[in-house]
Amino acid sequence: MTKTSLKKFWIIFTGACSLSAGIALACAGDWGPEYGTSNFTPYVDVRDRSYSPFFVSNLFYFGIGHDDGHDARFNEANTKEWSAYLGQAISTSSLDYLLQKAEKRSIDSALTASGGNARLTTFLRYLQLAKQAETYSLNHVSGWYDYQEQKKEKPSFDNAAFRKACITNMAKAEPFVRQRYLFQLQRNYFFYGSPQESIDFYLQHEKELTPGTMYYRTMAYAAGSYYRQKNYTKANYLYSLVFAGSAEMRTVAHYSFHPQEEADWKATMALCRNKEEQATLWQMLGIFYADETRSIGEIYRLDPKSDKMDLLLSRGVNLYEQKFFRSDLGDFFPVRSDSASQAFLALITRIASEGKAERPWIWQMAVGYLHALGGNYAASESWYNKVTLPKAGLAAGQLRLLRLLNKIGMVTKLDGRTEDQLLPDLEWLASMSASSEQDGLRASDAFDWTKRRFAEKYIQQHDLIKAQCFVSNVRFYGNDKQAADMKAFLGKPSKTGYEAFCSKLSPIKADDIGESQAIRASYAGSLEEAIEKISHTPGGAVVLPGNPFNARIQDCHDCDHAAPQKIKYTKLSFLQKLKEIKDKAASGADVYTNSILLGNAYYNMSDYGNARVFYQCSIIGSGYGIDSVFQPMLFSNVSSIKYYSDALKAATTNEQKAKCQYLLAKCQRNEWYNTVPEERRNGVDFKAWDGFAALKQYQSTQYYREVLRECGYFRTYTNQR
Repeated sequence: MTKTSLKKFWIIFTGACSLSAGIALACAGDWGPEYGTSNFTPYVDVRDRSYSPFFVSNLFYFGIGHDDGHDARFNEANTKEWSAYLGQAISTSSLDYLLQKAEKRSIDSALTASGGNARLTTFLRYLQLAKQAETYSLNHVSGWYDYQEQKKEKPSFDNAAFRKACITNMAKAEPFVRQRYLFQLQRNYFFYGSPQESIDFYLQHEKELTPGTMYYRTMAYAAGSYYRQKNYTKANYLYSLVFAGSAEMRTVAHYSFHPQEEADWKATMALCRNKEEQATLWQMLGIFYADETRSIGEIYRLDPKSDKMDLLLSRGVNLYEQKFFRSDLGDFFPVRSDSASQAFLALITRIASEGKAERPWIWQMAVGYLHALGGNYAASESWYNKVTLPKAGLAAGQLRLLRLLNKIGMVTKLDGRTEDQLLPDLEWLASMSASSEQDGLRASDAFDWTKRRFAEKYIQQHDLIKAQCFVSNVRFYGNDKQAADMKAFLGKPSKTGYEAFCSKLSPIKADDIGESQAIRASYAGSLEEAIEKISHTPGGAVVLPGNPFNARIQDCHDCDHAAPQKIKYTKLSFLQKLKEIKDKAASGADVYTNSILLGNAYYNMSDYGNARVFYQCSIIGSGYGIDSVFQPMLFSNVSSIKYYSDALKAATTNEQKAKCQYLLAKCQRNEWYNTVPEERRNGVDFKAWDGFAALKQYQSTQYYREVLRECGYFRTYTNQR
């Protein structure tokens, strides 16, 4: 037996928990699932779902976070047990109300109306006292944030009278009710007596208790009293009995479990009456210190068929796999060996080989998976071949998933034959990934890795179209030919089964490509092409939130979006109107006005304008999600400068010229920001844009005065000059 101090194990455990949580979050992306990155579901191994809070998690308890259900933990059991005792004397709904919600006045009224039913009267008299006990025993908290570090004051009530009434009623009560009075008194001694008084009461009456809800609740208070005395030997033993016997109190028993030095641990083990109790202690120790290897080994020595190894096996595998996963493109299960991993693999390999476990197939499956994590696919497949499942279901799905990962890991080239062979499994994995729930098959990470793996292989084989189907990169669509080729593939009328799968898998569809092509053509000035392409996509019907032909002295997108609009432009109707105005300007009709409108439109189409929605789509993105390949197009004001310059040439009044110069100055400012990196701006706050300098000659115009009033930038510039 290992001589290492359990205190040392605790230090190691807390450090390992912190690291594991960080790895889990990093691998999963964003917040990700609470179990990190995993292909091995514990629900295949662990048959008793009440153990699920102890699955590997970056939360305190899997699925629930912190255990804050103390007040309502036994509501269902209480109602069920009292209902069996009372029979037809009261309806279940009335009973549930009295137990969970009723106040003293309601209980007193019910007692008056009990009609002489002896059991109902007994119940209501008990409930009167139990409700008093709730005032000091229930927390009444709704979450972890409600807990207070300071000790709560005990409510003021006649404790001596309470104890006397409980003892008097208990003396004449039948066993079912007597055990409840024993529980109430035990709880009262815990809160209002000394730890020794509580322990003495428990030892005096423990033989009167029979296994059940009251038995373990009473035992837990005795364990708490030992804990207060720092008698961890006996406290841990009683908590282990609670852990094994009461599903409702497993988290409580685990949280209170407090193993210390090895001597204490041996003393606790010596209290066990049989191997089953010893196995429970080892199970709890394995969970508490994340030392699954040691605990599995000890339980296996006690009883090779013990189901208490199940939870520890799933935890061990889930912790093991966190050491191997990386999210790098195409990086498959890099070998990261350490002594703890080697010891765990060696142990479960021995158990799988000996075949003594109750369900040898789960051990064989686990060993095969750990070999796959190390890249040893031949050994992995050998172990999978040994597996004989008792029936179909989740276990069959787990084996299929693990074998598929093996197949993919061994692929060197994705040719037509390999694609056809893998297609049924890929379609199955995709459907599982889309539909699996928390307590089902963990298929999402496997599918994500599969897509990265296939994308990498296709890139190596220069099949960029299929690579994009598995892992999309919007930069790919910055190349006109690649975009056209992808659109043709997605629109191909007669696809093979595998091509159809790829097409369905692609997050980018033909309409997305068509819309992005239309948007790019718009910025390039090819409006006829843009109109034709966007008219065939749903994106053409998207409404722009502001009028794209308007311009303000001070850019205010929210103001433009909130302003009344006689005409609401869609992306399509905007392009159609833009072409109409462009054609008029080209023909020489009202060049000044039409050029101003064109300049405004291209300004608002840029990232600086009020019509950003125009370019937002699945490929180009929005906000900080714009890929650098598209940024020059969207940040440029070159087209606006051209049309504002045309308007300036056609201007006939100083008011018109002043407006052109100011609008040009806005574009010049933006272009400066586009070309000069922030670190090279040297604190320049008021640069003399050409348009600002030219605007000064029109000080007599109304527009100049409006600019001076609204534009603080220009006002400061003029004051400095």
